[in-house]
Amino acid sequence: MILLSIICCIFISCKTTQPTGWRSVIHKSPLEKIVTYYHAAFDSSGFGVVTGFAGQIYYTTDAAASWKLASSRSFCLFALEINDAYVWACGDKGNVRVSKNQAKSFDIVKDFGRSDPHHCRFLSFVSVKTGWIASPYSLALTQDGGRNWTALILPEDCARIAAIDLFSEQEGMLLDEKGTLYNTSDQGLTWRKLASTLKNYKLDLNIYKSSALAMRFKDAEQGMIVAKLLQPFSCAVLFTQNGGITWTQKNISTDHDYRKSSIYLSRDMRTITLLDAENQTVSVFESR
Repeated sequence: MILLSIICCIFISCKTTQPTGWRSVIHKSPLEKIVTYYHAAFDSSGFGVVTGFAGQIYYTTDAAASWKLASSRSFCLFALEINDAYVWACGDKGNVRVSKNQAKSFDIVKDFGRSDPHHCRFLSFVSVKTGWIASPYSLALTQDGGRNWTALILPEDCARIAAIDLFSEQEGMLLDEKGTLYNTSDQGLTWRKLASTLKNYKLDLNIYKSSALAMRFKDAEQGMIVAKLLQPFSCAVLFTQNGGITWTQKNISTDHDYRKSSIYLSRDMRTITLLDAENQTVSVFESR
């Protein structure tokens, strides 16, 4: 069963989003009628979604005080994206689904990707129409809310994709499993490799069923990565204020072990969601 722990943290919400400390831990009752879940996502309003085996989706609008089963049919789902009332999900067999009513029901949109292990794992929508979708091996753009996908050519020498973020209608970032960071100013038509220091951090960049790392950028300069660090293990938040060239690190202090967790970071970079796939435990870290 999913044990939900909401852990609230204090962040500075000005030019920088670097945290100053953590506060209270709230434990919630287990979620009933559950199956194996692969990914979870919360935003700063207390709205959250969990997806998993056989396409089951549950959602909450009251910070996990109660859960409801969404109306949706699909194969297993491994990725989520929340943008206001819209929610996108994707996963096995190329299935992509979108909700326009805060996860109450999901519609079928055009497929992307293939079957596990080549399935969709990454979503990033800057608006209800414009977004990126990716598997570890391919990236595509939509400008009509997922009705059509346009395949994009990956950067030269790019390894498997570890994270994506389209942070404006034209600009975005891509991180590969080697720790190489790329940016684009034309939706992904052309790319520039950044001289980033990310490779100095022992990030867990392995490719799992769901994304084990989350990346968001506020603009071309300010960004955040939430990742699991190896040797020694920790769950860390990395910040940049110079376009990914250099980073500062703050660890998340928690009693839980998130070695096998998926990670989601809300679009406003204020809410972090971790789902421990082994113990089926969700934790939400929320900023102020």
